[in-house]
Amino acid sequence: MTIYRKLAIFIIALVFVVSALGFSAQPAQASSCTQYHTVKRGEWLAKIARYYGTNWQTLAKLNNLKTPSKIYAGLRLCVSTSGSTSPVPQPSTVPVFSILGVERNTDVTIKTTSLPANRTYRVLMGPYGTQAVNGIVVQKWNSGAGGVKTPTFPIPSQLKGSYRIAIRLVDTGSGYYGYNWFYNNTTGSTGGGDGGNGNAQPPSGYTGIPVFYISAVVRNQNVTITTKNFPPGLKFDVLMGPMGTRGVNGIKVGTLNSGGGGTITEKYPIPNALQGSYKISIRTQNYGTGYYAYNWFYNNTATVK
Repeated sequence: MTIYRKLAIFIIALVFVVSALGFSAQPAQASSCTQYHTVKRGEWLAKIARYYGTNWQTLAKLNNLKTPSKIYAGLRLCVSTSGSTSPVPQPSTVPVFSILGVERNTDVTIKTTSLPANRTYRVLMGPYGTQAVNGIVVQKWNSGAGGVKTPTFPIPSQLKGSYRIAIRLVDTGSGYYGYNWFYNNTTGSTGGGDGGNGNAQPPSGYTGIPVFYISAVVRNQNVTITTKNFPPGLKFDVLMGPMGTRGVNGIKVGTLNSGGGGTITEKYPIPNALQGSYKISIRTQNYGTGYYAYNWFYNNTATVK
């Protein structure tokens, strides 16, 4: 008997054994299933369940999934046994927002951009550096018509007196989230930058904190920033680095001359080393005075109004 024939007999025997033990490449499904979903790469059970307006426990039971966390691309799941279920609309963007104003120990006002409509968000706050993960829920807020919104949220008593505070918006349906932070000082605008060091000597007549916002992004090509309250007559290096680094010791992509100070809009290239990154940090740094500011952006083509 040839080795190929022996191998074929072995495989057939193995199939019978596996069948006898009750294993299957596909989960057992209700015989009355009326609608199926084929798992795509990057999907997980809870995400699929939200898409069809149900929960992951129901799908796991319906498909007899012993390990719900171990589904894979190409797997065919039953999602309904009572006709066809219309997918629940999902947001197309994450909730990106900037800090518009702060009333010390009282509240913070944010400004959203391209916000999905009719979504409910949990608004959380926490200590600076936590990104408000597992933070204090201060409010549930509905986005209404979406787009640009300027809601105000209370600062919880546990964080009153804090120097800096993290704030986070989490979509209760899709899980999409965005976060930022702010100085707990009464001001017309803050956040997005650290403002330099306390020993720096500001230019004559200058007061405040230099910050900048992300105005536009072209994926893997460039990012446009708009400054606010920059000190006049200074030259800043513009650095980019991986998310979480705040651009410290990052790749120099250009310079920013503050001129008369205030508001300036400039475009900078995304360096080769960071192309393909999901999120990127960007920093402006003046080494003579110590003034700096930083922010971050999603490496996706977008215009922020």
